[in-house]
Amino acid sequence: MTISGSDVPLYRLVEEESGRVIIAAREINGFFVESDDVESEDILILGSAREPLRLGKDLTDVELRVVNSAGEAIGSYYIGRVGLRSTFEGKGCVGEGGFVATFYGHACPYVAAGAIWRRWASGSPIAKGEWVEYPVESHDSWLHVVQNSWFETGHAAKRYGVGEICVIDGRQILGESSFYCALGESVNGPGGYFGSTLDGLADCLASSQNSGAPFELVWERFSDAQERMGALLAASAIDVLREFCVNVALR
Repeated sequence: MTISGSDVPLYRLVEEESGRVIIAAREINGFFVESDDVESEDILILGSAREPLRLGKDLTDVELRVVNSAGEAIGSYYIGRVGLRSTFEGKGCVGEGGFVATFYGHACPYVAAGAIWRRWASGSPIAKGEWVEYPVESHDSWLHVVQNSWFETGHAAKRYGVGEICVIDGRQILGESSFYCALGESVNGPGGYFGSTLDGLADCLASSQNSGAPFELVWERFSDAQERMGALLAASAIDVLREFCVNVALR
């Protein structure tokens, strides 16, 4: 397992009820895993404790928070029980050690999410279409970060944009996750969320009914997207949109 990370803390292990910070970490290795590798192995926490900790005693009611460069929470995962097994020192670098821990099988099945979280935490605004620059196999991780951060930062499942016309480009849609990345951005701007499943899309549309006039969705190069995301999903998404009075124009 590779040990790496910047000097800026990206994660905090906190006691959920009190918000007390237990460990501040530059990196968490072994938590973000391939989707078929749900049983995580040892977790390497590159960071330091805010107070003395006793190895071998489990921490309880633990939440893993992702924080940005200003120290504000932008994402979270409820872990529950964390076992601290041992400590380690960084090779030749003072202060670059940390803990070997177990999250008792709790893992996040989005392997690229760690790198994407670091990008989101940098403080630089997310650019329009930035998600397209990532490999298609990372689009599910981008969508996961979008959804997690959207709710963690106080947003609701609804439309915040005020534009009457939203546009998505079928050339950017390479699968189901790509579709929801494109849709969320078109409706709520870069980094915006507007569903990650058909049920989630319906929730967003239902919550948006009283927030403004119905909008039009212009789906450019629809045939390109339909082929890659699947005709059934494309048709189902259009049905859901039209059910909530969205005018969908296919081009």
